[in-house]
Amino acid sequence: MHAPVLRYLDEVVRQGSIRRAASQLNVASSAVNRQILKLEAEIGVKLFERVGKRLVLTPAGEKLTLHVRKTMSEWDNALSEIKAISGESSAEVAIIALPAFLEKIVPEAIEEITAHYPKMRFNIFSTSPIDTVREMRSERHDIALLFANHHFRRYRLADRIDSSLGVVMGPGHPLASARQIALADCAEYPLILLNDPWELDATSEMEFVRNNAPFGSRIVTNSFNVMKEMLKRNLGIGFFAPIGFIDELLSRELVYVPFKSPDASGSTGLFVHEERAQEPHIKLFVATLNRRFATTQERIDALLHRGAEGRRRTKAAKQT
Repeated sequence: MHAPVLRYLDEVVRQGSIRRAASQLNVASSAVNRQILKLEAEIGVKLFERVGKRLVLTPAGEKLTLHVRKTMSEWDNALSEIKAISGESSAEVAIIALPAFLEKIVPEAIEEITAHYPKMRFNIFSTSPIDTVREMRSERHDIALLFANHHFRRYRLADRIDSSLGVVMGPGHPLASARQIALADCAEYPLILLNDPWELDATSEMEFVRNNAPFGSRIVTNSFNVMKEMLKRNLGIGFFAPIGFIDELLSRELVYVPFKSPDASGSTGLFVHEERAQEPHIKLFVATLNRRFATTQERIDALLHRGAEGRRRTKAAKQT
């Protein structure tokens, strides 16, 4: 569809040498040189200048290279779309997510979509809140599942799950029967942290300071599963939204109690790169995640309702 000179020009720019470019392209150096000279003659300007042993683009060459790379990228995208439409997509989806999403939502979504599109590939990257901004600036991820109270350039929010930050602990913990918990109430209990990120906002952190509440961690781990096991054994408490613990909360292996502070309310979101959002394989996977988000929101709402009802019954029983 496109003249070989486009690939030749792009490779010469990357290599800074006609000889090295020809080696990468597996063609003769004379063929690459002839195509570049022909292109320069056609547009009437020089595209390269020799600086030492390297070929460096002229301003005209820089402008043309941008056009060439855009053309090649659009061609690759068109091929991916055609394959997706025909059901033969082998396109790759790059995903970055907080560990809570990788427990259930992402695996379930991949299981669902690969049943229909078995050639689709997935590149999954787990991140912590402190690494999120750097990763999102790279724009190398198609889809991100992160805290929804952030805004990322070139990404749009496609869905969200609303839930509040709270305390996750074992059912035998002294705080487990509370309806809500103040941050200061947690001061005497050791914390279990994931990757040592401070997941509460500055307002909540100041509440610790105002109440002279020490912030001490007993266990810090980069494993979400290890952290869960420590919580189940009442070795500490964790500050999390319930999204990563739904199965354990439903089975009563763990207990979640929301914070009293309105600053603890929040949501987790599904972000999609705005330039890649309309690519068929991305749209397919986003639609699958939308369904998982809806199901998860229903489970969280039911879980919180059950927890509130259970606490009301416990309180009534004590009064009688």
